Amino acid sequence: MRFVSWCLCCMAALALPAGASAWSPLRSDNANVKKGNALMAQEQYGPALEAYDAAARQLPNARAVQLDRGLALLGQGLGDQAKEAFLAAADPSASPSTRADAYYDLGVAYAREGDAASQQEKYEQASAQFREAADAFKRALRARPGDRNAAWNLEYAMKRIREEEEKKQNQDQNQNQDQDQKQNQDQKQDQDQNQDQNQKQDQKQDQKQKQKQNQNQNQNQNQDQDQNQKQDQKQNQDQKQKQAEQQGKKQPMPRDEVQRFLDALEQNEENLPLQRARRRSAGRPPPEKDW
Repeated sequence: MRFVSWCLCCMAALALPAGASAWSPLRSDNANVKKGNALMAQEQYGPALEAYDAAARQLPNARAVQLDRGLALLGQGLGDQAKEAFLAAADPSASPSTRADAYYDLGVAYAREGDAASQQEKYEQASAQFREAADAFKRALRARPGDRNAAWNLEYAMKRIREEEEKKQNQDQNQNQDQDQKQNQDQKQDQDQNQDQNQKQDQKQDQKQKQKQNQNQNQNQNQDQDQNQKQDQKQNQDQKQKQAEQQGKKQPMPRDEVQRFLDALEQNEENLPLQRARRRSAGRPPPEKDW
């Protein structure tokens, strides 16, 4: 007989009802199946899997044993291997009840993965897992119409699909806002850097212009000082010359004129007494007549 007392939904930490799968009678009781069921009740999933593997080798056509194997694998957190076992149990050769249980357990496995992805904020992946879960619960309902647990889980999976899609949209919006904010920050940072560079360039240009103005001003001052010095020198020279003229200083007679003067004196030595007499008589009044 298949083990059915284990509550998958409690282990999955989901708000899913406990799936009380129906018993699937085998053609004959199997000691390894009984052993596996006892170990599963004690949550000893590893040893239970070993017992179920032995039973699968003894009963290769018993699809219900694959269901038991899937539950033991799922208890160990081996979701992918568990889903393979559930799909093997859902083979068309299995009874409708076994296939219904297999799809139901497959849906629970997908729902567990979807919930784990949602907790990690992988909302797109979570939505995909819940879609797989919803599809599995639909198959379970087709195999066993009226299964209330399968119907409830289907409704729950559809609800989670909508929730995860909304979370994904909000996440995308937040990411876009973060990107826009980052772009704005980067643009502002670039603008600030460009502004700083422009200010530095302007400061350098101002410093160069100021240095050039100072150099030109110094040159002009030096030129003015030179001109003032020259003017002062010229004024001093003119003043000295003017003072010399005012004091009656005469320039010495050139040598050629001195020589001519001496020559003239030598030529007129003989007439010198006569000239002196004339100068003396020139200063006396004329004699008066005595007659």
